Amino acid sequence: MKIKTFVPGACGALPLAILIANLIWIGSAAAGELTLTRYIDLSIARLELSKQAWTTTKQPPSREAMAALFAGYGSDETDYLAYTSAHREAIDGYLSAHPPARQRIDALSAAIAGAIAE
Repeated sequence: MKIKTFVPGACGALPLAILIANLIWIGSAAAGELTLTRYIDLSIARLELSKQAWTTTKQPPSREAMAALFAGYGSDETDYLAYTSAHREAIDGYLSAHPPARQRIDALSAAIAGAIAE
């Protein structure tokens, strides 16, 4: 796994403390193919990054910030979208069995929609 140097300000409005905490946690996970739980975690992190960007800059996250997020999970946007398509039933089942994850996703999605509508 290639390690990139963090450059302050390169990730838009994402606070440094959150970025460091996420990178430490993400770095502890095995790199490679997405699993269902890593997919859910990545989905939530992706929504948190989007919410932060939309509420502070009124724009989506930068491509660089998104790429760094995906890379931290050993993935990229193409793999993420492919996983979504290939495992839709498993994802729905996981979210049905884990209401807090579904509620977090729904709350973040609503916050993003509200920030976009402003």
